[in-house]
Amino acid sequence: MFTNGKCTVIRTDDDGNYTAAGTYPCMWQKVKGYEVKKYGQENANKAAVYIPDITADVREEDYIIRGTVTAENFLPENALVITSVSVKDYGGELNHIQVGAR
Repeated sequence: MFTNGKCTVIRTDDDGNYTAAGTYPCMWQKVKGYEVKKYGQENANKAAVYIPDITADVREEDYIIRGTVTAENFLPENALVITSVSVKDYGGELNHIQVGAR
């Protein structure tokens, strides 16, 4: 699978502390946009991220950020929240995890 960078998955524990679940090579496809609603404009940035490692520890409601980040210098406002995780176990080189984030 072709990758265009790395991404870091950050998890929040019950006490509100951040831990880095892992940094993985990925194909990051970002969509930047805005939604217009009755009460005004809302940021609608989202990303589709493809991780070629099906053993990666990625869960819904984790944070994901492009690049390598440690838990100590992580800022939630610079990251997206993972909304969906789908393991594509096709066999061979096509295995990957598809992550939707917003």
